[in-house]
Amino acid sequence: MKILVVFFLFVVNMANGHSPDLSSLMIYEQNGKFLLLIKSSLTAFEGEIDYQYGKNAYKTKEEFIQLVIEHFRKSSLVIINNDTSRFVNLQVQLGHETTLFAELTGKPKNGKSFFIQNTMFKDMPNNQTELIVATQALPQKQYILYNGNNHEIKLRVENGKWEVDNSHNALFSNKNSILWTMLFLTAIIFVVVVNNRIPKVDSSNEVI
Repeated sequence: MKILVVFFLFVVNMANGHSPDLSSLMIYEQNGKFLLLIKSSLTAFEGEIDYQYGKNAYKTKEEFIQLVIEHFRKSSLVIINNDTSRFVNLQVQLGHETTLFAELTGKPKNGKSFFIQNTMFKDMPNNQTELIVATQALPQKQYILYNGNNHEIKLRVENGKWEVDNSHNALFSNKNSILWTMLFLTAIIFVVVVNNRIPKVDSSNEVI
């Protein structure tokens, strides 16, 4: 596992150091803990913080780091076996290529499903986040988070490996069904209002 993490850091440093549109997120097990790691260019972190909080929101490195952590907490979500994990022991290492570390609370004995959402860099044009999930006894899973999938994915264990749970993104999932219901009701109201405003012709006044 340590070799995998070192290799991941090396590859990400080369790929992300110069591009604010690219970032990487890794969730892995080490020493009995779930850890989360995010890497991207300092330009990407600065761009998001300036956009979310304003360019004058911080004056020192420490203030900037606190805003990065706050933004991370607001824009990241990890659910394991339907239990929402909390992020603790957060650290930010600033540099041309900046890194954020976090520890996930709880460690389920049998992790059967993961829901991962990260919108930290959603305001960057053409942004993409490479997600890597590396847990013990299961093959590594890689995926791309971007605007098209709302920067989220749900994974479940099937036949000894991680598979994407497409039901989460189904068109008529619970999340989207509310939207479709609202659109349907809006359409009905529109039709009723239009019909009521159309003047009715009194056929008794027609000239023969």
